[in-house]
Amino acid sequence: MQEALTALLLAHPPLTHLVGTRVHWMRLPKQVKARPYVNLQEVWSSEGYHFRGRSGLTRTSVQADVWAKTYADGVAVTRALSDVLSGYRGTVAGVVFQGIFVRQARDLSGETAGRERQLFRRSVDFDVSWALES
Repeated sequence: MQEALTALLLAHPPLTHLVGTRVHWMRLPKQVKARPYVNLQEVWSSEGYHFRGRSGLTRTSVQADVWAKTYADGVAVTRALSDVLSGYRGTVAGVVFQGIFVRQARDLSGETAGRERQLFRRSVDFDVSWALES
């Protein structure tokens, strides 16, 4: 699911105009210095079941953290993320997204210690219902 969700995001020109290919799971690679960027992480995941076993449907909560030099850049990236993901249904790279929905969004402190540059952080949680293509 992670690869398919990344491919969906990187296929959305308004988002790639802002972040290029800087969409990463968990941690930003050390060689990436440019801002803004998006870090994704799976917060929780739950497989669906019925009386015969697994249904094949999985529900996953994905947190998208946007890090930017300015608050306005963070807002623009957050809007682009929501534009592509909110309400999305479709198949990408063998993964059937049955529905992606925004659960909540928030501003978070990007304060840093010492002489490090101040960054702005916005976070959006997406509920993702998906299954592998059969």
